Amino acid sequence: MFKFAFKNMAIKKAKIILIVISIVISACVGILAYNVFEQVDSGFKTTAAYYDMIIGPSGSSTQLAMNTMFFTDKPLGTISYEYVEELQKDTRVNKVVPFTMGDSYNGVKIVGTTADFLEGKELDEGEMYSEKFQCVIGSAVAEKYGLTLGSALVTSHGLTEGGHAHEGSPLTVVGILAATKTAYDNVIFTPCETVWATHSHSDEESEEESHTQEQEEPGQHAHTDEASHSDTNDDTHEEHGEVCAILVKSKSFNAYSQLSAEYGENSKLLVINPSEVLREVLENVDMSTQIVYALCIIILIMNIFIISVITLLNMYDSKKEIALMRLIGIGMNKINFVYIIQNGIIGFVSTVLAFVCSRLCLMLMGGYVASMGIVLDITKIYPLEIAIMAVVFVISVLPTVVCTLNMSKKDGINE
Repeated sequence: MFKFAFKNMAIKKAKIILIVISIVISACVGILAYNVFEQVDSGFKTTAAYYDMIIGPSGSSTQLAMNTMFFTDKPLGTISYEYVEELQKDTRVNKVVPFTMGDSYNGVKIVGTTADFLEGKELDEGEMYSEKFQCVIGSAVAEKYGLTLGSALVTSHGLTEGGHAHEGSPLTVVGILAATKTAYDNVIFTPCETVWATHSHSDEESEEESHTQEQEEPGQHAHTDEASHSDTNDDTHEEHGEVCAILVKSKSFNAYSQLSAEYGENSKLLVINPSEVLREVLENVDMSTQIVYALCIIILIMNIFIISVITLLNMYDSKKEIALMRLIGIGMNKINFVYIIQNGIIGFVSTVLAFVCSRLCLMLMGGYVASMGIVLDITKIYPLEIAIMAVVFVISVLPTVVCTLNMSKKDGINE
């Protein structure tokens, strides 16, 4: 039976290919849409759940949340470190984490923050940074650029490639994060002091170059600049720079409400609850997903029609074959079983191909969405994906079953 089914499929390969393509497209779109939405939703909720407040410069709440939680877009600006010190002394606060950003390594963003920001993240190699100019890198960064413990990273100003290189203050890799399948895999982390010192040193270099061009006595100027440079470095050690945002974990809901109200009164500051902001983002994503699901349903309905029509035409063209099989004594039940096997094979192969295509699409999308702070795990499989594949398989076989049941009530020779 199986041998005959395969031979029959080989003879009618053009029609079979049409059916397979139709099933693969519909199933792939459905599986892909569900998987992407679930991974984005899960990533957003997990990341936003830890901190209940983010304080930053006035501007877009979505941009502030996405920048600090997923390292996307540019920071809104900077605010004084005095706010960090105030919050650290506040008894209503459990944890205060400063966040700053402004440099990059080959386009990879560098985040200046404390080790608390990486709490809960495991190190695959090395240790957490404890000094200025040390850094911990994400697993994807280490893999992409072949970085290991002890590697020196020459960073550049700005969040994209092409900025002024900070050759005088490279970062040393002291730790590599274990893969998290999140935006953390694509970022470099270092103390805030590193960012402040790097920018301070860069500003001094620019100032020295400017003075060198203006002075007519290089020796005297060099002596003056050396003293100035020394003084500036001393000041840098004593003073803090500015931060792009402050992540806060308050002790209770009442504490959160009080802090939010107090800091929200400052017109220069923006105070947000990351969960609320990301929920709004997810609502927009959810609406888009519902549209995709609606399109998937339409495609599935069209496929049912197409598969049914093709199946009916296929069975009509097979009347002579069926008549010959009936003539040599093969019963209708066996004949029907052959065609059910045939379409069962088509349905199974199509759904498997759809699943493989969905993973290939996730892989291709991975590099693009990583720049938006979203990491897609191609190994992540949800139960509903299996359910979608099962439904598509049933849809691909059902028309044949119905058609063969009708045929079993008739005599193939007389027809």
